[in-house]
Amino acid sequence: MREPQRTTGRRKVGSENRTVTPLYHQVYVVLREKIRAGEFDPDRPLPGEHQLAGEFGVSRVTIRRTLQNLELDGLVIRKRGVGTFPVPRPVEFRDRYNIGGLLDPSGADHPVAKSRTLSMKVIASPAHISDALNSDQVLRIERVRSIKRQPFTLLTVYLPSEIAEQLDRKTLRSTAALIALEQGGFALARSDQSISARAADDVVASLLKVPVGSPLIFMFAFFAGKGDEPLAVMEGLFRPDLYEYRTSALRRGTGQSARWTTLI
Repeated sequence: MREPQRTTGRRKVGSENRTVTPLYHQVYVVLREKIRAGEFDPDRPLPGEHQLAGEFGVSRVTIRRTLQNLELDGLVIRKRGVGTFPVPRPVEFRDRYNIGGLLDPSGADHPVAKSRTLSMKVIASPAHISDALNSDQVLRIERVRSIKRQPFTLLTVYLPSEIAEQLDRKTLRSTAALIALEQGGFALARSDQSISARAADDVVASLLKVPVGSPLIFMFAFFAGKGDEPLAVMEGLFRPDLYEYRTSALRRGTGQSARWTTLI
């Protein structure tokens, strides 16, 4: 692993040119997963900075910062003059929440979830949003969802400007977009969703309280009304340590015609 190059500059939420840094977080991710998997004896210190630097091919400064991040996240305890010890049951081992798609972003499944609107403004449509919504201008709404003051989702909603103009802005700011659409008389008829992964850039990392470069679950959802009218696009970034995807399926038919049918 090469020593990372420094990157500079931080951009506001909603900026299209967010920076993604740095390679040294690969060390953090590897050590974090080993601690989670119980590969280190909690009664023995982790390998020293010299050994870890040689193993990962980075400087001791990089290792030192990685260990500081692990300590801040409650994964290790650093004892002066003794060493760095893994936490047997780190705080990151907690109940996970089912993504369940973006069909119900209101948090109904998590009644204690809180949503905070970061920004709401009309912008020129990014290319992939313009293609999906067939609109040159969109209203973009950015929200962070938290449970017990722990942020777990960054949700960005795009509404065609001609549709957003028909909705009450106060309602849009305080209510989930899909609910606001239905309250405004737009009937939702279809949703297409995809799941992939993204790395946390500096802005997202700060909002979700994860290290820069951490892998995040990324979900894209397109919503259409009756007659296939484009109504909304939602993009969600989820912390994988707080989320997982669960579903149930029934086996229908027999023999070669048998198929799995998902229930959720």
